[in-house]
Amino acid sequence: MRLKNQGFTLTELLIVIAIVAIMATIALPNMSDWIASRRTASQAEQVVNLLRFARSEAVRLNVPVYVCPVAIRKDGNPDKYCDHSYAGEGLAAFADNNKDGSYTRNNDTNLRTVILNMQDQKRVSYQFETYDFKYTKTGNNKVWGFLPNGMFGHAKNAGDKLSIASGFVKISLTDSVARDERTKKSRSRIVWLDSSGRVNECSGDSIVKDDNENSMAATLCEYKTAE
Repeated sequence: MRLKNQGFTLTELLIVIAIVAIMATIALPNMSDWIASRRTASQAEQVVNLLRFARSEAVRLNVPVYVCPVAIRKDGNPDKYCDHSYAGEGLAAFADNNKDGSYTRNNDTNLRTVILNMQDQKRVSYQFETYDFKYTKTGNNKVWGFLPNGMFGHAKNAGDKLSIASGFVKISLTDSVARDERTKKSRSRIVWLDSSGRVNECSGDSIVKDDNENSMAATLCEYKTAE
């Protein structure tokens, strides 16, 4: 007795292909959103680690340690310290050995660098903002200093006097290809520093039920596109 070969008919195969196509159409947008969110979260974690490291190194080395934007060369090394035009490309922590508030090559010590975006390959967008103790935006200082005595401050430019314990620093990260506000918020992470330089992290799509009762969370843990 000859056995009959069992297999899919053309109709059954087309039905399977159609089901797979439908499932892929549903799943792919969610997968893209997850990948973008994880990329943002990974970079936020790198920034958090850099800031915590800088704070501890200031105490250990007994010199001010600054963190500011830097250009990233093709070999991955930092360049052009504290140049605001490179904000979002890289962040570097350096020990300010001569205590002048700016980076001096062959004098100050480069401690650690985080690459935020490679040249011509921007995947994560960054916003830098400063707030006073009433959670009112006061500017976008991008030079942050940790002092050996545990104090923290920020300044507009390298070499400027630090504004000590004057509020909060907020760093907002989100997917650079997100176009609408809802998508930017769902893919965002927030890193913020309090007046003593302690680093905190939260999701940028945090839901605050009552802004009046929890103005800190409403301001510091919510992603908003810069005006």
